[in-house]
Amino acid sequence: MAVCTSCGLHNEEDAVFCARCNHFLEWEEEGAGEPTPQPAPEVEAEPAAEVEPELEPAPEPEVKPTPEPAAEVEPAPRPPPEPQAEPRAAAPEPVARALDTIDEGARLAREQNRPDLVEHLEQARGRLRQGSATVAVVGEFKQGKSTLVNALLQTAVCPVDADVVTAVPTVVSHGAKASVTAYRQPDGDGPVRPVQASFNDIRALVADSSGDGGQRYVEVHLPHRMLRAGLRLIDTPGVGGLDSAYGQLALGALQTADGALFVTDASQELTQPEVDFLRSATSRCPNAAVVVSKTDLYPEWRRMVELNRGHLRAAGIDLPVLPVSSFLRLRATTDPSLNEEAGFAPLVTFLASVVSSQAGRAAEQAVAEVDFVAEHLAAATRAEKAVLAEPVRSEEVIQDLGRTHQRAAGLAAASAGWKVALSDGVQDLIADVDHDLQQRLRSVLREAEGVIEAGDPLETWDDTEAWLRRQVATAAVQNRELLLSRATELAADLAADFELAGGAFALRLRGLSDVTETAAMPDSAAIAVRPGRLQSIMMVTRTTTFGPMLMFSVAGLFGLAMPLVGVAAAALGAGLGQRAMREEGQRVRAGRRQQAKAAARKYVEEVSFVLSKESRDSLRETQRQLRDDFQARAEVLEASVSAALRAAQQASALGPEDRATRSRELAARDQRLARLTRGPAGGGV
Repeated sequence: MAVCTSCGLHNEEDAVFCARCNHFLEWEEEGAGEPTPQPAPEVEAEPAAEVEPELEPAPEPEVKPTPEPAAEVEPAPRPPPEPQAEPRAAAPEPVARALDTIDEGARLAREQNRPDLVEHLEQARGRLRQGSATVAVVGEFKQGKSTLVNALLQTAVCPVDADVVTAVPTVVSHGAKASVTAYRQPDGDGPVRPVQASFNDIRALVADSSGDGGQRYVEVHLPHRMLRAGLRLIDTPGVGGLDSAYGQLALGALQTADGALFVTDASQELTQPEVDFLRSATSRCPNAAVVVSKTDLYPEWRRMVELNRGHLRAAGIDLPVLPVSSFLRLRATTDPSLNEEAGFAPLVTFLASVVSSQAGRAAEQAVAEVDFVAEHLAAATRAEKAVLAEPVRSEEVIQDLGRTHQRAAGLAAASAGWKVALSDGVQDLIADVDHDLQQRLRSVLREAEGVIEAGDPLETWDDTEAWLRRQVATAAVQNRELLLSRATELAADLAADFELAGGAFALRLRGLSDVTETAAMPDSAAIAVRPGRLQSIMMVTRTTTFGPMLMFSVAGLFGLAMPLVGVAAAALGAGLGQRAMREEGQRVRAGRRQQAKAAARKYVEEVSFVLSKESRDSLRETQRQLRDDFQARAEVLEASVSAALRAAQQASALGPEDRATRSRELAARDQRLARLTRGPAGGGV
C-alpha cells in the first residue's frame, strides 16, 4: 500500500495520486508534516478552441473542493489566505548529507579557533538552503504556458484571458507569505527597483513591457508545497512568437535555467520554427521536455503527439513529449481517476527529477566548500606534525612557514598582484566583448541593407523590421554568452595563477534588457513616403513634351512636312514619357530604400549604445564579485598560514611526553578531517 504523507490515506500500490487529497505520491518530502492549505483556483468554463481553458490544480494536498465554473473569463488573480505556521520540509538526501558535512566542518573550525572558516561554511549553508531549481516555461504565444503554471500550482497566479498576453517574465517561487513584487527600471539604464504590488495588479503588470514603469519582471511568492521543495517557475513572454526578439531573449535566459518546459498545443504538429527553437534551447538547457497542452479540446491529440515525436527524432532531438489537459486535471480535484487522462503524473515526475538533479549539483558545490575549509584546517595539522616528528627540523619548518606567510600576506594586501591582473583582465575583456558586439551588429546591419536593397520597403518593411529585431536579439544573446564564458575563464585563470583556488564560484550577471524589442523603428506607413503627385506629373510632362516641341521647331526651320513630323514627335514623346515614368519610379524606390536603411542604422546604433553599457556594467559587477571573492580567499589563506606558523612554534616548545600526547591528538584530528573530505560515514555526496 502507498501511504500518503499528507493525509495518511492508504492508497493502492500502483496509485500515483492520493484518492483523498489528490497529492502526487511520487514526490514526497520526508518529515514535511501537514502542508499549508491552499485556496482552490478559480475554474474557467469550457471555452472555444482558441481560448485558453486550462486553469487546473496541481497534484497537491493543499486543495479544497473546487467550485463549479461560473464564467468564461477568469477573474483577477486573488492572493491565497495567510498561511498557518509552515513546517520546514526535510532536505533531499544529497542536500541533507551536505548539510551534515558542513556542520562537522564548522565544529572542526571552531575547535581550531577559525571563525573565518566558520563564516565561510555558514555562507555555504545559506546558499544550499536557499537553492532552487529554475524551470523556464517557453513556447509560442497562446499555447497554454500561463495556464500550465496555474495548473501546477492550483492557484490563479498567471492571467490567462484571451485578450491578455504575457509581455514580461513572471517568476513564481516559494515564500512564507503570498506576495507580488514588480521589478522596474524607470530610468531605462538605472538600477532595477522592487515595488510591492497586490495580486489584483498582476494582470496589468505582466501585460506591460514598455509602460512608464519600465517593467523588467514580476516575482510571485506562494506558500506552496511544490515550490517549498525547491521548484522555481518562470513564465516567459509569448508576445511576438519564437521568431521575435523576445524568443531570442528567452533562449538567452535558458543558459542559466536548470530545466525547461516547451509548451505547444494539440491543434497542430510542431512547426519548423518550433523545432529550430528546440534545437537551440537544448544546446543551452539539455534538461527539457515538450508539453502538448489542450488535449481535451482536440480529439486527434494522440496523432499530434506521435507526429511531434517523429519530428524530434528526425531533427536529432531527444526530448520527452508529455500530453496534458489542464481542464481535466482541474476536475480531478474531486475525481482523482481523471488524473491519468489529464497526463500530469509524467510532468510532475519530470519536474521532481529537475529539482533532484539541481539539489545534487548544489550539494556537490557545498562539499567543494567543505573541502576548501578542510584543506586550510589540515595545513596547521601538517605543520605541527612535521615539527613533532622531527624536532631537529623545527627551525627549518618555522622559517619556511614564515616565508609562506609573507607571500600570503602579500596576496591579501591592497597592492596584491592579482588585483592588478584582475583590473587589466577586465579592461581587456570589456574591449573584446564590445568589439565582438560591434562586429556582430555591423554584420547584421550589412545583411539588413542587402535585404532592403533587394526589395521595395513599401512592400517588405514589416517583414524586414521583424527580421532585423530578431537578428539583433540573436547577436545580443551570443555576445552575452561570450561575456559569461570569458569572465568564467578569467576567474579560473586568476585563481590558478595566484594560488587562490578553492570552493565554488558562480558569476552573477544581470539579465539582458529587452531593448532589441522596445527600441523604436518607423512603421511601414512612415517608410512608404511618396513625393507629391503634382510634382511627379510635372516632371514626367516636362520630359515628355520637350522632345516633340524641339522636333516641331527644327521642322519649321527646315520646311519639313508637318504630318510626318507630328507622327515622329508623338512616337518620341511616348518613348520619353515611358522612360521618365520608369526613372521616376526608380527614384522613388531608391528614396524609400535610403529611408529604410537610415531607420535600420538608427535602430542598430540605439541598441548598440544600450547593450554596450549593459556589457560594461556587467563586467564591472563581475570585477567586484571576483575582487571580493579572491580577497576573502587571500585572507583565509593568510589566516591559515598564520595558524600553521603558531602551531609549529608551539609544538617546538613541547617536551617529549607532551609531544607524544599531542601526536595522538593530531592523529585523531586527521581521522576526522579524512572523514570530512569523504562525507559523513564515508558516503560522499
